[in-house]
Amino acid sequence: MPPKIDQEKCSGCGECVNACPVSVIEVNNKKAKVVKPDDCVDCRACEAVCTTGAITFPE
Repeated sequence: MPPKIDQEKCSGCGECVNACPVSVIEVNNKKAKVVKPDDCVDCRACEAVCTTGAITFPE
């Protein structure tokens, strides 16, 4: 299940992009976006590095 990114909270820092081992997330227009949801391996690395709490995983 791919992460959900709250665009209001996202600062566009790109740490999630660097943390993702399978390139699921990209930063476009200064906001992170899930671009390859089917490639997500549910490692939650992006969620762990997000300092604004913008990234969550659905239950």
